[in-house]
Amino acid sequence: MAFLDFLSGLGGGVAKGAYYAMWIVPFLVIFVAVMNSIRNKMIFKYPVRIFRMRESGKVKESNHMGGYIGRKNSAPFFRIKTGKWYWGWWYKIDLTTTPKPEFFDEQDRVYYKQIDVNTFIQMKRTFLNDGKIVAQTPVESDVKYGAILSVQRIKDVLRTEPTWKKVLPYATVIFLGMILLAGYAILLSTKCP
Repeated sequence: MAFLDFLSGLGGGVAKGAYYAMWIVPFLVIFVAVMNSIRNKMIFKYPVRIFRMRESGKVKESNHMGGYIGRKNSAPFFRIKTGKWYWGWWYKIDLTTTPKPEFFDEQDRVYYKQIDVNTFIQMKRTFLNDGKIVAQTPVESDVKYGAILSVQRIKDVLRTEPTWKKVLPYATVIFLGMILLAGYAILLSTKCP
């Protein structure tokens, strides 16, 4: 019964690899988590408060962090991260307009009012009656900048690739398959001494 003898040393190698992985993987996970948190602190440094209007005229507030995201060959945009820590990192709101810094408060906080699913208006906070009443008025957004970002997104969506770039991977796989089949046929037709 020497049929499975070639697997005799496999258990020791797997056990040794699992032993090393048990020590290396936690350090790798901690390193990635620390680097990701440092990167997020560098990018998302502006507190954002979003006011959502409800049916009864009441306002629901939510606090998030936002930051400017730079892109190659395009203008930067403002992203609001709405997810919590590492879970929910995919929850984000990308705005087509950037907030005007002159309307930030003393904590660099940006105020937005949500009027539609993806429509946010920056708000300016003013104090009335010696600071007893806080009024918030909408700020006119930069239409030109929003138009530039919208046109850039449309260009990205409508950009077509040449046909040869689409066909090349499939042609390469077919060509390699034909070479392997030809080599296998030549191997079968030759006789071993």
